[in-house]
Order: sequence, then C-alpha cells, then structure tokens
Amino acid sequence: MTTSPEPFRFLWLEHCRSTNDYVRENLARLRAKLPLMVGTGAQSSGRGRENRGWFSAPGLGLYVTFAFRLADARGLSLLSLVSGVAVCDMLGAWTGREFVLKWPNDVLGEGKKVAGILCENMISGEAATCLAGVGVNLNHLAADFPPELRTRAASLRMLTGGEWPVAAARERLAVAMASWLRRLAAGDTGAVLERARELSRSFLGREIGFHQRGGTCRGVYRGLADDGGLRLQTDGGEETVFYGNEISN
Repeated sequence: MTTSPEPFRFLWLEHCRSTNDYVRENLARLRAKLPLMVGTGAQSSGRGRENRGWFSAPGLGLYVTFAFRLADARGLSLLSLVSGVAVCDMLGAWTGREFVLKWPNDVLGEGKKVAGILCENMISGEAATCLAGVGVNLNHLAADFPPELRTRAASLRMLTGGEWPVAAARERLAVAMASWLRRLAAGDTGAVLERARELSRSFLGREIGFHQRGGTCRGVYRGLADDGGLRLQTDGGEETVFYGNEISN
C-alpha cells in the first residue's frame, strides 16, 4: 500500500458542485497529479454518506477532497478512520480543544458535528484510487446554518469565539492526512486503530443507533474491530460487527 511521502499537490476551485464529484469526473486528466488535494470556496451540492447533503456555506468552511492511490486495496476498510483521526488530531492541536470521532465519519466538538468525511474508492485489481472528502465548519455562526442543523452542528468559531483562517486549516490538514496515510501505508494499522479507539472511547458502553439499509439498528457500543468495523451488542446479548453505517445518536 503506497502513498507519496511528498505534500499533496493543490488545486483550488472558486466553486463547484462537490469536490469529490469534481475529482471523479476529471480523474482521467488528474490521475497523473496524484496525490492531490482539491479545495473550493463553495459547493452547490456538497454531500455526505448515503447522498445526504453537506451544508457548504460559501467562505465559512474548509471543503476539500484528498485523492491518492493505494497499492493494496485491503487498506480501504480503515480509510474513514484514518481520515477521521487526521481531522481530530489537526483540530485538537490547532485549537487546544478536545474532539471526538463518531464512527465512521463524523468529528464532534462539545457533542455537535464540526466535520464530516466521505470516502469513495475506485478499485482496479489489487490497487485503488481513493477519495477522502472532508468538510470542516470553521467560521459559521449559528444563524449561518439552516434551522434543521442548528441544534446538531457547530463550528470552530462557535466553540472558541475566534475566527480560523481557511488557508491555514487546509495546510494543517494536508500535513495530518499525509502523516497518517504514511503510517497506514507502512502497515501500522495498530497505531491507526489505537488512536481511533481513543478518540471514540466516550461512546463505549452507550446505547446507540445507526442507519442501515433504510432503517435504524440499536445496541450497545463495544468499540472498533481490528478491521475498522463497529462492534455492537444487540438486544439478544450477541456482539455483531457492522460496516459502512453511521451512528445516529
């Protein structure tokens, strides 16, 4: 599994529908530039998992997609966790605040969603081209969010009272992503899982619900499996590992 140890090349778009969509639609000409970070000032159709919309207020947040290759597609199951760890570590070091990783793709500050991650992969044989889209709420005020998000979303400005420069956030996140991807590429999955478990420890023993196939499953959170899956104790007392879902509370 390989990623370039060099910094991500950077491509800036004033606006686009979605940075993940832009990379996928232009991958043929962008492939030679990988590893690449594509950023934008505004997304008209930002999206998260299961095609849910991601609110992308113009100029107020960080909206980027990291595109890179993995020589070994077996690492794909940990990509959302790697990305979440990178975001949590970057935000924590930058602000001095504590952030929580909510499996598999949300970052919370003081119980509210501050960042989201959408990983998409294109597999060819044993190799994969990977996209990790990241949205971080930086300088939103509560009134900047749609009414339905105001009780669930927050920004760094709302948490700290100060403004946070987008360019600095982008540069810091690129460094954090490159660092954690190099560890994954070196086969250090133990470090990835250890950090992800530490960042999500506040959920241990709690009853949670998550979306799956149009419904919601509930159970007690028992931690992360060694391949990045969610360990859940269901009503019958059995422990089951789930993949690719999203905790709802």
